[in-house]
Amino acid sequence: MSRRILIIDAIPTRRIVMKAKLGAAQYDVEVASDLKEATNMINVMRYDIIFADAGLETAAGGPKGGAYGFCEDLKRNAATRDTPVIMMTDPAEKGDILAAFKAGFDDVIIRPLSERVLLAQLRALMRRRAANEGLDGHHFVSELPSSRPKPSPKLAHMTVVASCNARARTLAATMQGTSDDRALSNITAHNYLGIISALQKDPALDTILLIAEPGREEGALTLLSDLRCWSATCGAGLVLALDSNDPTYAARAFDMGADTVISSKTPADEVMLRMMRLARLKHQRDVLKMKVEDGLRMAITDPLTGVYNRRFAIEKLGQLANNPEEFALLMLDLDHFKKINDLHGHGVGDHVLSTIARKLNTSLRDSDLLARIGGEEFLIALPGASPAQAVGTAERLRSIIDKTRIHAPSTSLPVRVTMSVGLIHSTGELSDVDALLAKADEALYQAKTDGRNMVSVSAAA
Repeated sequence: MSRRILIIDAIPTRRIVMKAKLGAAQYDVEVASDLKEATNMINVMRYDIIFADAGLETAAGGPKGGAYGFCEDLKRNAATRDTPVIMMTDPAEKGDILAAFKAGFDDVIIRPLSERVLLAQLRALMRRRAANEGLDGHHFVSELPSSRPKPSPKLAHMTVVASCNARARTLAATMQGTSDDRALSNITAHNYLGIISALQKDPALDTILLIAEPGREEGALTLLSDLRCWSATCGAGLVLALDSNDPTYAARAFDMGADTVISSKTPADEVMLRMMRLARLKHQRDVLKMKVEDGLRMAITDPLTGVYNRRFAIEKLGQLANNPEEFALLMLDLDHFKKINDLHGHGVGDHVLSTIARKLNTSLRDSDLLARIGGEEFLIALPGASPAQAVGTAERLRSIIDKTRIHAPSTSLPVRVTMSVGLIHSTGELSDVDALLAKADEALYQAKTDGRNMVSVSAAA
């Protein structure tokens, strides 16, 4: 992972000092004196984090709108929209900070900068970027299809956590009142102990604001670390609000998992903007994670029936074959399936295959493997099954399918289908997958030859 940072500041001394500090921490730092120069550099180089001074003005040939317009351009560009952009400013008016967040800046740092806090914040940003690259590091992930609906981006679930319920409720109500659209967020309030039980009932939280009152900083930091570790909140945005001016707490908070550290005196509307930004980031990660999970599932499952596909079945069968534990392999084929397609059409045929797959799947153990390996051909592996158990399972499945009547939408009468089964039992004497499949296929052919709708057993060798 690279550690390349771009600093954009018109004042040479500030550029030099910041470059020296970050360079000493082993970051690869480049500097630009204006937005035009920075834009040219960004067009040819990828940066992990960009710092821009708030006072940067539009130069001839540069982006319009000063630092704010520059950030908006970056966030509109697919190549740079995920790059964290941090505004650096002297003590600023409230409206300037709100405008920065609305323009897309990921954070605002007020000078003078605490070197310890800055480096801790950079470590937090780099960790988050590395985690995101695990999901969207490949350009095609965002283009993957998904079989599930996207998490709703219209409602952000937030909570305010303080040492006492009263302060948490007061701040939650104030924040809710500052929202431009109250339908966009749902804010709850809890004390330090209450958040634990609340998570057990409703773990769907996007952002958490944790208040550290004077004298309770250590307890707040411990809770922050716990929240980052718990599965229910490990992906949520975490904001720590500190009363203390001691930079030690802020630096530790970043290193313990905080996304943002703010002063307890931060205006509620600014807090709300920060939390909504983190909620949107979590939503984006959730969508990417969902796409990755769906893509992996689709890579190993048959799209029609939802059971495993041939590729996965062969891989799993190879693992079973090279394990000394006994197992059984069943090769199943639906009898006269072509007649169903010819008589009723392929739509009914697909409906029959899906129904049969569901029947088989619900009739097997969790440890068993069911896969569709051909048009109307299925494979079942039964780990740990004895010869008698395997035959019993095969006969039971054959009987279930024989008694099944399938009601397809476009047929007036139910469709009946039978199934022939070839069975081979192995205790490790035959570890070659192709040989196992050939033996099972021979047994299936024998069942077909002997009259169909029956089970034929083959010796392993």
